[in-house]
This record gives sequence, structure tokens and C-alpha cells, in this order.
Amino acid sequence: MKSRMLLNLSLLAALAVLGVIAYFEPGKKELAETPLTQVEIDEVDTLSLQQGDETIVLAKKDGRWWVSAPFSAPANDFRVRQLLEIAKTTSDASYPLEPEELAKFELDKPIASLTVGDAVLVFGGADPINMRRYVRIGDTLHLVRDDFSRHLTAQATDYVDKKLLPEDARIQEIALPEWKARLGQDGKWVFEPPQEGGETHIGDLLTNWQSARAIDVKHLDKTAEGQKLHIGLANGESVDFVIVQREPELLLVRQDYGLQYEVVGEPARRLLSLNPKPAETKAEEASPQSSPAPESPMEDGGAEEIEAD
Repeated sequence: MKSRMLLNLSLLAALAVLGVIAYFEPGKKELAETPLTQVEIDEVDTLSLQQGDETIVLAKKDGRWWVSAPFSAPANDFRVRQLLEIAKTTSDASYPLEPEELAKFELDKPIASLTVGDAVLVFGGADPINMRRYVRIGDTLHLVRDDFSRHLTAQATDYVDKKLLPEDARIQEIALPEWKARLGQDGKWVFEPPQEGGETHIGDLLTNWQSARAIDVKHLDKTAEGQKLHIGLANGESVDFVIVQREPELLLVRQDYGLQYEVVGEPARRLLSLNPKPAETKAEEASPQSSPAPESPMEDGGAEEIEAD
């Protein structure tokens, strides 16, 4: 009896040791993650994205990213960062690539190629089993997890900053079609013609412009027609828009960029008026106060009448 107990205890101890070994896996070495490139993306100041015959060029100027081609406009830094980080994607596997193998991996007609610093990344098809994307860099084929293809196929306007004014814009002059105002040296706004409540509401209007953001941006290849809107900034720069449409969506064109900005909803209404009236909503129109519910025919003691055909 005593020997059986010792045997059970020995087996239990052995199982405990095996469990510890299985959990901690001593001696196991974690596989090092290998990025696609060794490019220091914080030091990159130019990158280009080739999509068929079109090339999108993004370049850094004075610390900010700009779309340099096919047009020139401030870029969305976050979107540019997403492109840059593709160069640091982990390579799950890599193989030597022979020229005659390009078609096999759809690299003869790539979906896009991305140039980041000195590295040129060419993106082909995807592995049908594990959906890893084929990427060619020089004479090497890489397989990577594909969570970035949408950035490679995005249009140039998708990389434009959708803010209507620069991030640090300080407005000192604004001229709408109906009136204009300028900040005087005494710190007071001068309106022409005078606007009732202008001094009270000008602060809100300026804040609305400084935070205004379009929901969509389109590239135009023709001159826009409409009323003019001018904004003068404290750094001496000017921002000029053409009001192409006021409703239902506000469409503003910056002719110098060749871009049309679409602003919708309440933010759009607040850009063209000093003190816009609150918008009427369908909920208000359908409120019980405005549309009382009809009385039940049974409440006045009558029966519901049904017309005979």
C-alpha cells in the first residue's frame, strides 16, 4: 500500500514537471520579426505610389506632407504615415525570385509599386491559401500579411488634408459675398456694411472656419464659377474659395489647388452666416406638441364607421 502511494506521488511530481516545461518552453527562441525594408521612415521626405499609368507623389515641406503630384495640396499626415509604415511590414517569408516567375506571382502586372527612400516595393497577387500578399523588392519575393491594399489603391484626393484652413490658421480678415470684416489694430472687428450682433458672433464664425473639415474632396480640371469668399490669415497668407453651391451640400473650390471641398450638415450652414438660425429637424416636426395624436373613436362613445363599397 505504501509503495503504491509513493508511486502515485512520483507520477504526480513528474506530471507537474512536464507541465512546467510545456508552459515555459525552456530553450525556445522567439522568431525575430523581419521588416520588408530597413528604411528609417521618420527620415523619409519623399515617397511615390505608382498605380498603372498614374503616379502619386508625396513630399515633405517645412515639416508637413504635401501631395506634389498629380496636383499640389496639403496632405493628410496620418494617411501618409499609413503608406510609410507599409515599408516596415513584417516579412513572413522570403525567397529568391527569378525573372521568369514574375507572372506566376502577378508581379508582371502589379497592383501598385511604392518607392520609400531607396526601397522600391512592388505588390503582386495574393497567395490563394493563406492570402499573404506577394511583394518584390529587388530580386527577392516576400510574403506578407495584407492589411494595407486599400492604401495602395486609394486615389490622390484620398491623401489630401480635408481641413479647409491650415491647422494653425489665425483669421484676421474674412469677406463673404454679403459682407466683410477685418480685425483692427485695437483688437475690434470692423464690419462692412455694419452687421447687427457682428462683434458678438464673429468669434463663433471664426472657430467654425478654423475647425471646418470636408467629408469629400474632388480634383477639378476646369475653372469654377460662383461667388467669391476670401480669408486673410495673420501670417500674410490668403485662402480664397469659390462658392459653387450652398445647398443641400456646400461646395467650395480652391482654384489654386484645383480641388473642390464638400461640407455637409450644420457645419456647412455655420460657415456662411454670422448667426444662423437653428435648423428645423424632422423630429421637431413630428413632435407630439406639433401633431397631437387623434382621439380614439371609442373615447367619445361612438363606434368606428366603415364605409361600404
